[in-house]
Amino acid sequence: MLSRMLREILHRQPRRAVAAVLAIAVGATLLTALLGVSVDLTERMARELRAYGANIMVVPNTTGLQLRVGGVTLTPASAQGAIDETDLVLLKTIFWRHNIVGFAPYLSTVAEAAGQQVTVTGTWFDKPLTLPRGMKVRTGFDVEEGTTESSVFRTGVQTIAPWWKVEGAWARDDDPATAMVGARLATRLGVRPGAELTVRQGDRARDLRITGIITTGGDEEDQLFVPLPAAQSLLGLERGADRVMVSALVEPDSKLRPDLRGLDPSEMTPEQYETWYCSPVMGAVTTQIEEVIPDATARPIRRIAEAEGAFLTRVGLLVAILTVVVLVTAALAVMAAMTATVLERRGEIGLMKAIGADPQQIGLIFLTYAGLTGLIGGAVGYGAGLGMAEVIARQVFSTSAAVPPVLLPVVLAITVAVALAGSALPVRRAMRLDPSELLREV
Repeated sequence: MLSRMLREILHRQPRRAVAAVLAIAVGATLLTALLGVSVDLTERMARELRAYGANIMVVPNTTGLQLRVGGVTLTPASAQGAIDETDLVLLKTIFWRHNIVGFAPYLSTVAEAAGQQVTVTGTWFDKPLTLPRGMKVRTGFDVEEGTTESSVFRTGVQTIAPWWKVEGAWARDDDPATAMVGARLATRLGVRPGAELTVRQGDRARDLRITGIITTGGDEEDQLFVPLPAAQSLLGLERGADRVMVSALVEPDSKLRPDLRGLDPSEMTPEQYETWYCSPVMGAVTTQIEEVIPDATARPIRRIAEAEGAFLTRVGLLVAILTVVVLVTAALAVMAAMTATVLERRGEIGLMKAIGADPQQIGLIFLTYAGLTGLIGGAVGYGAGLGMAEVIARQVFSTSAAVPPVLLPVVLAITVAVALAGSALPVRRAMRLDPSELLREV
C-alpha cells in the first residue's frame, strides 16, 4: 500500500513533486558550496591576509632606553640585546612550523648620508635557509623527531611584505653593497636606482649602490634598507638583530574549545594546556616561538592580529547565517508542497482511516514521500554544489576547492532532515483528520 500510495502521489502531481525536489536541490547546492568552501575557509582567508604583512614581532628581552626615529623604534647598541639571526631557522622546527609563512630579522640604526640623518635598516630580502638533516622538529605536544633529509626554504621581506612596490630591483642578501631606499627619503636625498651613496656612523662607513626605490605608503618610505650584514658592520656587530617580524597563519581564539577561550595558559589543566598548545591560535604560536628563540619575547602586532581575528570570525558567522537561511527556505518550500498534497489527498486519507489504517500509517506515507524528496534533491544539489564550490574557489582564491568526501552523507542527512521538518506540520494535520468528515466531502 505504501509504495502504491507514493506512486499515486507522484503520478497525479508530478510538477509539485519536481518543485519540491528542486527546492531541496537549490538548498543542497548552496549548502554544499558554502560548506565545501568553508571547510578550509579560515585557512584560505588567513593565508590571503598574510599578504598584508607580519602579525608577530619578536624582540630581545631588554629594558634598555628606546627611541623612535622615522617610524622605527631604536635601542642604542650599548643598551640593546640582540637576536641571533642564525637561530631563526629554528622557527621551522616548532609544532606549527607549517603555519610560519615567513620571517625577516631587522637591525636599525641612525647614520649620516648625503649630509642628512637617515634611518638605516638591515634585513633579509630573499634569504635561502637550510634545515639540516637530523634536526629535531616537534611533531606532537611532547614529541620530537629528527628530519630525514635537509630542506631549503626562502624567507625575508619579499615573503612577509609582498605588497611593496619596487622601482628598479631588490637588493641582494649576498651583496652587502646593494641597498633600497624609501620613496620619500629618495626624494630628499635626490637618488635614483643606480646611484651611489655613502653612509657613515662614527668612524665606520659603507659605500652602497641603490638598486630600487620602495613605495609602501608607510614608514618604510623614510628608511634606507640594506642587507643585514651591512647594518651589522655599521654597528660593529658580527651578528644580531633588534627585532624579527614573523608572518604566521593563525586562527581566532573563537575557534578554541569554549572552556579554553579567555583562559590564561597558567591556569589551564595539563589536558587543557595540551589542547591549547596544539591549536593554531596566536598565543600558542607565540609561545612556541619563544621556546626556540633564546632570550626573546614574541608578541602579536595587536592591530593586525585583532583585525584579522574579527574579520575571520565575521566571515564564519556570515557563512553560518546564510546556511540557516537556505535551509529554512527549503523547509518552507517543502511545507507548502506537502500541505497542498495533503489537501488533495483528503479523500484517500479518509478512506484509509475508514478501513482501519491508523494515524501512524498515514503519517509514514507522507514522511516517506518527504524523505525521498529530500534524498533525491540532496543528491542533485550535491552534484551542482560541487561545481559551485569550484567556481567560488577559482574566482575568490584562485585555487581548486577541497571538498571532503564526507560532505556527501552530511548534505544528504541535512536535506532529508529539512524535508522531514518541513513536512511535520502538514503530516500532523493529516494524521488528525476526521474520516467521517472527509468521506462526506468525497
